Amino acid sequence: MVFVRSEELLAGMCLARDIHFYDPSSQSSMILKTGQKLTDMQITQLCGAKLDGAYVDTVRSEVRVVSSINQQIRREAISNIHSLADNFIDSSKGVQKGDVEAIGNTTQELIDSLSSHKDILINIADIKMYDDYTYHHSLSVAIMAIAIGIELGLNNEMLNEIGLAGLLHDIGKVAVPIDIITKPGKLTAEEFNIVKMHPVHAAAHLHERNLVNENIYRGIVGHHEKLDGSGYPNHLKDTEIHPYARILAVADVYDALTSNRPYRIPSPPNEAIELIMGSVGTHFDDRVVHAFLRKVAPFPTGSHVKLSNGETAYVMKNYPDQPLRPMVAVIGADRVYDLSWDLSCLNIVIVELLEDKKLNRTLINM
Repeated sequence: MVFVRSEELLAGMCLARDIHFYDPSSQSSMILKTGQKLTDMQITQLCGAKLDGAYVDTVRSEVRVVSSINQQIRREAISNIHSLADNFIDSSKGVQKGDVEAIGNTTQELIDSLSSHKDILINIADIKMYDDYTYHHSLSVAIMAIAIGIELGLNNEMLNEIGLAGLLHDIGKVAVPIDIITKPGKLTAEEFNIVKMHPVHAAAHLHERNLVNENIYRGIVGHHEKLDGSGYPNHLKDTEIHPYARILAVADVYDALTSNRPYRIPSPPNEAIELIMGSVGTHFDDRVVHAFLRKVAPFPTGSHVKLSNGETAYVMKNYPDQPLRPMVAVIGADRVYDLSWDLSCLNIVIVELLEDKKLNRTLINM
C-alpha cells in the first residue's frame, strides 16, 4: 500500500482504503470502496474535490499504458504509406499526387492529435507495437518529429512539412534488395553504398514530380547527415544540414536503435537515449535533442520496469527534464521511489522496460 497524490493517480490503480468525499460537480457525497479499481472519471472527481490523494494497493493495481495515437489514425497512416510505397517501386506508375495528398491528410490528423495534448509525453512503447519495420518505423519517426516540432514552436505549416517528411523519409528503402535489408550480418562496403542511396532515391522521385517542396526534399535527403560531416549521402556539416533533417535524424536513430532488426537486438530506451545525448554537437543538434527529451517518454506512465536493485515497479510519473528517472511504485511492496528527486535513490536506475509476457514471468519468479 502506498499513498499517491491525486494528480498522479492512474486508471487501474486499486484502492487500499475507502475514500469519502464531496463531489462539487454532482453536489453529492461519494464513497469509493477498498478494492475498487479507479477509472479516469473517478480520478477527475477526486481532483475536483481537491483531495490530497489516495492509498492504493501496488499488488492488485492493473495500470495500463495509454495510447498516444488512436487506432484509426494509425491504420490510415500505414495504409497510405503502403500504397505510396507500392507505387514508388512500380515503374509504370510512380508516386501520384493523390498518394502524397493522402499522406498529407494523415499528417494533419497526427498534428491535431498531438497538439491537443501538448503536456503529454509521447508513448514510445505504444507506437512501436508492430513488426512491419519499414512502414511502422516511418510512422514512429513522423510522430516523434511532430512532437519535437511542437516543442520547438514550429507553426502548423512547418509541422505539416516535418510530419510529411517523416512519413516519407524511408520510402527509398523499399527499392533496396530485400536480402540487404534483412541481412543478419555486417554489410559489405558495396551493400552499404546501396543502402546509403535510399534517401536520395526517395527525395529525388518525389521532388522531380513536384510532389514535395524544397524543405521536405532536404529533410528527407539529409536525415542521415551528421553535424561533424561524417553522415551521408553528402557529408554535410553543421548549418548545411536543413533543420527538418536535424529533427528527423534524432527521431530516426532513436526508433532504429530501439527496434528489433535482423542484425541486432533492440537497445533499451535508456541506452539509446544515452547514446543520443553523448552525440550532441557531433552528430545531433543540441536544441533538437533537448526538445526530444522533453516530449518522448522512454518509460511511459503506467508501464512496468525492472530496477537495478532487482525490484519490479510501475511508472507513476515522468519528469520531462529527466526522462530516465521517473517516479515509480514497487510492485508487491509499500515503496515509491522518486528517482529524480529522492537522494536516497541515486544508486537506483531503470535497467529494462518490461513487456507484458516478460512482466508475468518476473512476477511468477518473485
